[in-house]
Amino acid sequence: MSDPDSIDKRILAELRRDGRLAISDLAEIVGLSPTPCARRVRKLEQAGIIRGYHADISPENLGKQICVLISVKLAKHNPDGHAVFQQTVKQSSEVSECLMVTGAADYILKAWFPDIEDLRLFITTTVQNLPEVAETSTMLVVGQTDTGFEMM
Repeated sequence: MSDPDSIDKRILAELRRDGRLAISDLAEIVGLSPTPCARRVRKLEQAGIIRGYHADISPENLGKQICVLISVKLAKHNPDGHAVFQQTVKQSSEVSECLMVTGAADYILKAWFPDIEDLRLFITTTVQNLPEVAETSTMLVVGQTDTGFEMM
């Protein structure tokens, strides 16, 4: 299934908005009866288009008020350097996203902290303390706009 039709796209948009929709509610919204709708959802799951269902957790409501983007340039561009860095990131509860990128940085991290001191400690003791890391740059996120971007 490489090219979802318009109904599949509507199903995907609704599930992206609310992954907990009951099949009966989803079917009503997209104009199908429940059985064909369930078949389409299952087909989208089996094709790997729907990879899973996740909770959208609010870092702010967990006491993490500061969001930053940290660009990281590695000193060692070999597989071991990447592996050590990636393992450290995976073990860091502060990091919500880790993107390997091209350009001036090797990675961009999105991370959340309760305060500036926790941010400082993370940068100095976790990230910059790794011999694999040559340089970091931190940008404070001051706002975010929901673009309404749809994958289709």
